[in-house]
Amino acid sequence: MMNHAYIAQREPYRRATAQRFGVSEAAFDAVTLALAPLAVPVSLRKGEFLQRSGTPAQWMYWIFRGVTRNGFITESGAEVTLRFTMDGEAAGSHEDLLQARAGIAAQHFVIAETAVEGHRMDWQEVMRVTQEQAIVRDYYLKAAEASIVRQSRRIGLGSHSSAQDRLAEFRREYPGLERRISQKVIASFLGITPQYLSQMLRGAD
Repeated sequence: MMNHAYIAQREPYRRATAQRFGVSEAAFDAVTLALAPLAVPVSLRKGEFLQRSGTPAQWMYWIFRGVTRNGFITESGAEVTLRFTMDGEAAGSHEDLLQARAGIAAQHFVIAETAVEGHRMDWQEVMRVTQEQAIVRDYYLKAAEASIVRQSRRIGLGSHSSAQDRLAEFRREYPGLERRISQKVIASFLGITPQYLSQMLRGAD
């Protein structure tokens, strides 16, 4: 069954997404139509998991409205934040989805950092459509390339020795996100304590 809400909700993000991935808007539309029958509407409250670590990953999400957070738990029990997904972006843990084909449990969690509205798709079904349709396969490769480039920028963010520089890079990478999530989560992403982040922000006033 065609999910018309999925098609309509993706429409405002067509141009920006096509530019970010380096594809045509026609390709964006074709992929939207190809995936629409797989899309199941979901609404999540803040704090609900889209994916838990310890079990094989199964779902890919597209977020219409809201913020999700990817991270992992260290052996000592500390929580590390890796990245965020915002309105109009795909959410999930690609590396865990790929490993799930071999039955390997997910190493990362994906959690709703705000209330989230979007659509869920079974990853195996997404891969089936990708294999069957060349335009979807090409789009997937372009999206994967863009994700690698973005991930390299995030790794570069962590290389800054100055917390102030890391905060500035966070603001460039995720414009407007600072107003939507807690200082505790931002501090986790920056690798500093919430108290130190609070001091930094007070000092900038």
